Amino acid sequence: MTLDVVLSPKDQIRLDFKDDDKHFVVLTQREGSAEAGGAFSGAKVVEYGLHDVIRGDGGNAHGYLEVTTSEGDVAYFKWQLRALFVAGPDGNVKVVDKGHWELTGGTGQFASMRGVGSLLLEFVNETDRRYLLEGDISPKL
Repeated sequence: MTLDVVLSPKDQIRLDFKDDDKHFVVLTQREGSAEAGGAFSGAKVVEYGLHDVIRGDGGNAHGYLEVTTSEGDVAYFKWQLRALFVAGPDGNVKVVDKGHWELTGGTGQFASMRGVGSLLLEFVNETDRRYLLEGDISPKL
């Protein structure tokens, strides 16, 4: 199973820590449509996430993706990741975001399914993020 989607911000609440100008927390809602191909082709995806970041060091994030297929079936993916700021090949700062996901529930074809896999998050531009989920979804026992 692969879910590949670019999500754009729709709403956010941000806390900037006054005692540490590098530390911030963002509650965010992002939306987008899944890339063509596979079971989620064209699905509407909404992220509900909490991102706890220390600029120049790293961060942790977790949340849910609500994925609605063109048939109206909904899948709920619980995810978490770890972000690290490292030196890229050109010497500039590069953010590495990796984690995992779990299919925690859903409707229609996802009502009796469960799954788990890897998550890669990439910066598309200053505001948009690409979520790439890969793994397995199977019927519950």
